[in-house]
Amino acid sequence: MAGALALLGGTCLAPAAHAAGTAAQCDKPENFGADAEVRVSQAKGRALVEIVKPNTAGRKLEVEYGDELYTQKFGADGSVRLGFALTAQDNEVTLTMSETTPVRCTIPVPEFNKIFRAVLRWHDPVQLDLNVLEPGGRLGETGNVSGGRPNTARNQGIGQMDIIGGVPAEDSTGEMSYVADAAAVPPDTVFGFRVDFVTRGSQPEAPYCDDNALATPRIDFIKIEGGKVTTERLSLNRARCREKIPDNRRLMPIR
Repeated sequence: MAGALALLGGTCLAPAAHAAGTAAQCDKPENFGADAEVRVSQAKGRALVEIVKPNTAGRKLEVEYGDELYTQKFGADGSVRLGFALTAQDNEVTLTMSETTPVRCTIPVPEFNKIFRAVLRWHDPVQLDLNVLEPGGRLGETGNVSGGRPNTARNQGIGQMDIIGGVPAEDSTGEMSYVADAAAVPPDTVFGFRVDFVTRGSQPEAPYCDDNALATPRIDFIKIEGGKVTTERLSLNRARCREKIPDNRRLMPIR
Protein backbone atom coordinates (compact mmCIF):
# COMPACT_ATOMS: atom_id res chain seq x y z
CA MET A 1 0.00 0.00 0.00
CA ALA A 2 2.76 2.44 0.84
CA GLY A 3 4.27 1.99 -2.61
CA ALA A 4 0.94 2.56 -4.35
CA LEU A 5 0.32 5.80 -2.52
CA ALA A 6 3.86 7.05 -3.01
CA LEU A 7 3.35 6.95 -6.77
CA LEU A 8 0.35 9.27 -6.61
CA GLY A 9 1.76 12.44 -5.07
CA GLY A 10 -0.25 15.68 -5.02
CA THR A 11 -3.97 15.01 -5.26
CA CYS A 12 -5.46 12.19 -7.26
CA LEU A 13 -9.03 12.60 -8.51
CA ALA A 14 -11.43 10.01 -9.83
CA PRO A 15 -13.16 11.43 -12.95
CA ALA A 16 -16.16 9.11 -12.62
CA ALA A 17 -17.21 10.78 -9.39
CA HIS A 18 -17.36 14.16 -11.09
CA ALA A 19 -19.63 13.23 -14.00
CA ALA A 20 -22.47 15.44 -12.78
CA GLY A 21 -22.56 18.38 -10.41
CA THR A 22 -22.89 22.14 -10.16
CA ALA A 23 -20.70 25.04 -11.22
CA ALA A 24 -19.40 27.60 -8.73
CA GLN A 25 -19.84 31.35 -9.03
CA CYS A 26 -16.42 33.02 -9.25
CA ASP A 27 -15.31 36.63 -9.47
CA LYS A 28 -12.52 36.64 -12.07
CA PRO A 29 -10.36 39.77 -11.66
CA GLU A 30 -9.40 41.86 -14.68
CA ASN A 31 -5.67 41.21 -14.30
CA PHE A 32 -6.13 37.44 -14.43
CA GLY A 33 -5.60 37.43 -18.20
CA ALA A 34 -7.97 37.14 -21.13
CA ASP A 35 -6.32 33.90 -22.26
CA ALA A 36 -6.76 32.19 -18.88
CA GLU A 37 -9.54 29.76 -18.02
CA VAL A 38 -10.88 29.11 -14.52
CA ARG A 39 -13.40 26.35 -13.84
CA VAL A 40 -14.62 25.55 -10.33
CA SER A 41 -17.32 22.96 -9.80
CA GLN A 42 -18.49 20.31 -7.37
CA ALA A 43 -20.11 16.90 -7.46
CA LYS A 44 -21.20 14.89 -4.42
CA GLY A 45 -19.44 17.42 -2.21
CA ARG A 46 -16.06 17.19 -3.90
CA ALA A 47 -14.82 20.54 -5.18
CA LEU A 48 -12.77 20.58 -8.35
CA VAL A 49 -10.59 23.56 -9.34
CA GLU A 50 -9.27 23.53 -12.92
CA ILE A 51 -7.17 26.40 -14.25
CA VAL A 52 -5.38 26.86 -17.56
CA LYS A 53 -3.09 29.90 -17.64
CA PRO A 54 -0.16 30.29 -20.05
CA ASN A 55 3.38 30.76 -18.72
CA THR A 56 2.64 29.45 -15.23
CA ALA A 57 4.60 26.16 -15.28
CA GLY A 58 6.01 25.43 -11.83
CA ARG A 59 4.08 28.21 -10.11
CA LYS A 60 1.87 27.45 -7.14
CA LEU A 61 -1.90 27.60 -6.76
CA GLU A 62 -3.22 28.06 -3.23
CA VAL A 63 -6.85 27.37 -2.36
CA GLU A 64 -8.16 28.60 0.97
CA TYR A 65 -11.24 26.88 2.34
CA GLY A 66 -12.09 27.86 5.90
CA ASP A 67 -9.05 26.97 8.00
CA GLU A 68 -7.65 24.67 5.31
CA LEU A 69 -5.06 25.49 2.66
CA TYR A 70 -4.60 23.29 -0.40
CA THR A 71 -1.67 23.77 -2.78
CA GLN A 72 -0.74 22.43 -6.18
CA LYS A 73 1.82 23.45 -8.81
CA PHE A 74 0.99 24.25 -12.42
CA GLY A 75 2.20 21.67 -14.90
CA ALA A 76 4.43 22.19 -17.90
CA ASP A 77 1.33 22.89 -20.03
CA GLY A 78 0.22 25.73 -17.74
CA SER A 79 -2.67 23.82 -16.19
CA VAL A 80 -3.53 22.72 -12.68
CA ARG A 81 -6.26 20.49 -11.24
CA LEU A 82 -7.00 20.30 -7.53
CA GLY A 83 -9.80 18.64 -5.57
CA PHE A 84 -10.92 18.69 -1.95
CA ALA A 85 -13.99 17.81 0.11
CA LEU A 86 -16.67 20.35 0.96
CA THR A 87 -18.10 19.99 4.45
CA ALA A 88 -21.09 22.36 4.23
CA GLN A 89 -24.02 23.00 1.94
CA ASP A 90 -22.83 26.53 1.11
CA ASN A 91 -19.11 27.21 0.75
CA GLU A 92 -16.66 29.98 -0.08
CA VAL A 93 -13.13 29.46 -1.37
CA THR A 94 -10.31 31.77 -2.45
CA LEU A 95 -7.85 30.91 -5.23
CA THR A 96 -4.48 32.66 -5.07
CA MET A 97 -1.71 32.68 -7.69
CA SER A 98 1.32 34.92 -8.08
CA GLU A 99 0.90 38.22 -9.91
CA THR A 100 -2.92 38.07 -9.95
CA THR A 101 -5.70 39.27 -7.67
CA PRO A 102 -7.25 36.40 -5.65
CA VAL A 103 -10.27 34.71 -7.21
CA ARG A 104 -13.22 34.24 -4.85
CA CYS A 105 -15.84 31.58 -5.48
CA THR A 106 -19.05 30.41 -3.85
CA ILE A 107 -19.82 26.71 -4.19
CA PRO A 108 -23.28 25.37 -3.29
CA VAL A 109 -23.82 21.65 -2.71
CA PRO A 110 -27.55 21.09 -3.43
CA GLU A 111 -27.23 17.33 -2.84
CA PHE A 112 -25.54 17.75 0.56
CA ASN A 113 -28.29 15.86 2.43
CA LYS A 114 -27.93 12.87 0.08
CA ILE A 115 -24.21 12.29 0.59
CA PHE A 116 -22.37 9.85 2.82
CA ARG A 117 -18.78 11.07 3.06
CA ALA A 118 -15.79 10.43 5.32
CA VAL A 119 -12.86 12.88 5.24
CA LEU A 120 -9.38 12.49 6.75
CA ARG A 121 -7.31 15.69 7.04
CA TRP A 122 -3.84 16.28 8.41
CA HIS A 123 -1.11 18.94 8.27
CA ASP A 124 2.15 17.15 9.10
CA PRO A 125 4.52 16.29 6.19
CA VAL A 126 3.60 12.59 6.20
CA GLN A 127 1.55 10.20 4.07
CA LEU A 128 -1.58 8.74 5.63
CA ASP A 129 -4.23 6.46 4.19
CA LEU A 130 -7.89 6.15 5.15
CA ASN A 131 -9.26 2.62 5.10
CA VAL A 132 -13.04 2.32 4.97
CA LEU A 133 -14.75 -0.93 5.89
CA GLU A 134 -18.24 -0.81 4.43
CA PRO A 135 -21.02 -2.79 6.14
CA GLY A 136 -20.04 -6.44 5.92
CA GLY A 137 -16.64 -5.60 4.39
CA ARG A 138 -13.34 -7.14 5.46
CA LEU A 139 -9.78 -5.89 5.06
CA GLY A 140 -8.36 -6.72 1.66
CA GLU A 141 -11.70 -7.92 0.35
CA THR A 142 -14.85 -6.48 -1.24
CA GLY A 143 -16.10 -3.61 0.91
CA ASN A 144 -12.60 -2.40 1.88
CA VAL A 145 -11.99 0.97 0.16
CA SER A 146 -8.72 2.89 0.58
CA GLY A 147 -6.05 4.77 -1.35
CA GLY A 148 -4.69 1.47 -2.62
CA ARG A 149 -8.21 0.13 -3.27
CA PRO A 150 -10.13 3.24 -4.43
CA ASN A 151 -12.97 1.29 -6.09
CA THR A 152 -13.38 3.84 -8.88
CA ALA A 153 -15.25 1.26 -10.98
CA ARG A 154 -17.68 0.64 -8.10
CA ASN A 155 -17.30 -3.13 -8.49
CA GLN A 156 -15.76 -3.79 -5.05
CA GLY A 157 -18.16 -1.90 -2.81
CA ILE A 158 -20.83 0.78 -2.61
CA GLY A 159 -18.53 3.82 -2.43
CA GLN A 160 -15.17 5.03 -3.64
CA MET A 161 -12.12 7.02 -2.57
CA ASP A 162 -12.49 10.13 -4.72
CA ILE A 163 -9.70 12.21 -3.14
CA ILE A 164 -6.25 10.74 -2.50
CA GLY A 165 -3.86 13.35 -1.16
CA GLY A 166 -0.09 13.09 -1.05
CA VAL A 167 2.32 14.45 1.55
CA PRO A 168 1.18 18.05 2.15
CA ALA A 169 3.52 20.96 1.58
CA GLU A 170 4.49 23.16 4.52
CA ASP A 171 1.43 24.80 6.13
CA SER A 172 -0.87 22.92 3.74
CA THR A 173 -3.58 20.31 4.20
CA GLY A 174 -3.34 16.64 3.26
CA GLU A 175 -6.62 14.89 2.58
CA MET A 176 -8.26 11.56 1.81
CA SER A 177 -11.99 11.25 1.23
CA TYR A 178 -14.49 8.45 0.70
CA VAL A 179 -17.95 9.06 -0.73
CA ALA A 180 -21.10 7.04 -1.34
CA ASP A 181 -24.69 7.86 -2.19
CA ALA A 182 -26.65 7.86 1.06
CA ALA A 183 -29.41 5.87 -0.67
CA ALA A 184 -26.92 3.04 -1.32
CA VAL A 185 -26.01 2.69 2.36
CA PRO A 186 -28.09 -0.04 4.03
CA PRO A 187 -30.12 1.31 6.98
CA ASP A 188 -28.96 0.62 10.54
CA THR A 189 -25.51 -0.54 9.43
CA VAL A 190 -22.07 0.37 10.71
CA PHE A 191 -18.95 1.49 8.83
CA GLY A 192 -15.44 0.96 10.12
CA PHE A 193 -12.70 3.55 9.64
CA ARG A 194 -8.97 3.00 10.12
CA VAL A 195 -5.88 5.07 9.45
CA ASP A 196 -2.60 3.72 8.10
CA PHE A 197 0.51 5.78 8.90
CA VAL A 198 2.05 4.97 5.52
CA THR A 199 5.26 6.97 5.98
CA ARG A 200 6.03 5.18 9.25
CA GLY A 201 5.64 1.74 7.71
CA SER A 202 5.82 -1.50 9.66
CA GLN A 203 9.26 -0.94 11.21
CA PRO A 204 9.53 2.79 11.97
CA GLU A 205 12.63 4.95 12.05
CA ALA A 206 13.07 8.50 13.38
CA PRO A 207 11.43 10.98 13.17
CA TYR A 208 8.27 8.82 12.98
CA CYS A 209 8.63 6.97 16.28
CA ASP A 210 9.47 7.26 20.00
CA ASP A 211 9.28 10.90 21.12
CA ASN A 212 10.30 12.39 17.78
CA ALA A 213 8.47 15.28 16.16
CA LEU A 214 6.43 13.27 13.65
CA ALA A 215 5.70 10.24 15.82
CA THR A 216 2.04 11.10 16.50
CA PRO A 217 0.52 13.22 13.71
CA ARG A 218 -2.75 14.92 14.54
CA ILE A 219 -5.73 14.23 12.31
CA ASP A 220 -9.24 15.52 11.75
CA PHE A 221 -11.82 12.89 10.86
CA ILE A 222 -15.03 14.33 9.45
CA LYS A 223 -18.17 12.36 8.67
CA ILE A 224 -21.10 13.71 6.67
CA GLU A 225 -24.36 11.77 6.75
CA GLY A 226 -27.88 13.00 6.08
CA GLY A 227 -26.69 16.61 6.11
CA LYS A 228 -25.16 16.21 9.58
CA VAL A 229 -21.44 16.88 10.03
CA THR A 230 -19.38 15.44 12.90
CA THR A 231 -15.68 16.06 13.49
CA GLU A 232 -13.21 14.14 15.66
CA ARG A 233 -9.72 15.45 16.38
CA LEU A 234 -7.27 12.70 17.20
CA SER A 235 -3.58 11.82 17.36
CA LEU A 236 -2.17 8.64 15.83
CA ASN A 237 -0.75 6.06 18.19
CA ARG A 238 2.96 6.10 19.02
CA ALA A 239 5.41 3.37 17.99
CA ARG A 240 8.89 2.45 19.17
CA CYS A 241 11.77 3.01 16.77
CA ARG A 242 13.05 -0.08 14.91
CA GLU A 243 10.43 -2.27 16.57
CA LYS A 244 8.22 -4.11 14.08
CA ILE A 245 4.55 -3.19 14.28
CA PRO A 246 2.24 -6.23 14.17
CA ASP A 247 -0.26 -6.23 11.31
CA ASN A 248 -3.17 -5.98 13.75
CA ARG A 249 -1.76 -2.68 15.07
CA ARG A 250 -0.76 -1.18 11.72
CA LEU A 251 -4.22 0.26 11.11
CA MET A 252 -5.49 2.55 13.86
CA PRO A 253 -9.28 2.33 14.37
CA ILE A 254 -11.04 5.67 14.50
CA ARG A 255 -14.20 4.28 16.04
